[in-house]
Amino acid sequence: MGLSFLPVRGILGSAYLEVNPRFKVIADPFSGEALVLVEALTPDVTLIHGSRGDEAGNILIPRVSDWALAIRASRTVIATVEERVPGPLTDQPEWSLIPAIHLSALVHQPQGARPTEFPGYYGPDAEHLAVYLKSAKDPAAWSDYMQQNIYQDGKY
Repeated sequence: MGLSFLPVRGILGSAYLEVNPRFKVIADPFSGEALVLVEALTPDVTLIHGSRGDEAGNILIPRVSDWALAIRASRTVIATVEERVPGPLTDQPEWSLIPAIHLSALVHQPQGARPTEFPGYYGPDAEHLAVYLKSAKDPAAWSDYMQQNIYQDGKY
């Protein structure tokens, strides 16, 4: 949007205000109500996973998400998709169209959100996520997890 900040209400009363110095509380100049100013972010790279991508490079993402905001704020956007289709894609009841102009690269990567879920395609892999969470608590276990699942030709 080209703004340096946005006012939000949802953060009031949360611990975010205590841990993030980039959030500021002000009085709304119109109503006097307390608002939080959240500093704008401009990510260098955003990685996104969509349902379908067409030959023109357009993608569909879940309609109920903040992903479109991240895509438009980022300098570079790399998208993976469950399916490649001839297209053209259009907005759908559960999916929002992200035009190719916002993407830097599009990759066909079925199961690309695993081990988490992707709406309409698959649920979470609870067993794998349990191993992930347990491994993340111990540096040696984390190293083993990364070796088995990321650096090697692992399950994901």
